[in-house]
Amino acid sequence: MKEPHSKENLDETINWIKRGNDFFIKGEYKEALFAYDRALELDPENSKIWDNRGVVLADLGWHNEAIESFEIALDLEPDNSKAWSDMGVSLAASGRFDEAVNCFNHAIDLNPKDDEAWNNRGTALFSMAQYEEALNNFNQALKINPNNSGAWAGKGSSLRFLNRYQEAIEALEKFMENAPPELAHTREEAWAMLLDIKLILKREDQTKE
Repeated sequence: MKEPHSKENLDETINWIKRGNDFFIKGEYKEALFAYDRALELDPENSKIWDNRGVVLADLGWHNEAIESFEIALDLEPDNSKAWSDMGVSLAASGRFDEAVNCFNHAIDLNPKDDEAWNNRGTALFSMAQYEEALNNFNQALKINPNNSGAWAGKGSSLRFLNRYQEAIEALEKFMENAPPELAHTREEAWAMLLDIKLILKREDQTKE
């Protein structure tokens, strides 16, 4: 039987983690889950593997199971800012927005330069119709990373619901310029919102005539 921390055991654990990462990148989530589970059999107290496992479960749409995996990660490593943020995403996807915001608060406290945590908190606040607060979070995300496409989309949406139409158009167009392929659905939503805003402005101009 191999010792838990033997070099052979460590090498095998790393190998399973690498396989899990490779499967995840290719979008083969069930295979990635299998690999991370094998890694955890060898190293059950590794917070980062539990976090990776949770991300895979979330991508499979299994958010309750994902949250359980993130909770284990955080029990093992309470200062794991990524796990806090990842758990927030799954909580938000489950409609548990207050809990999600709390997770993002922890993530940002631990890593104030994490633009994605700011963006995710903005998205949760937007879902709670807290548009001004959401806008502040999207702006902070963009201050850290001006190329955060999701934050541009969120900023544009927040501005639209705050009736700041011209600014919303600028933000949404900025998103459209830089949106990666995986945000195709968001791009379609942005197009629809842009058309809606332009119709509103057209009606306003006609009213003034």
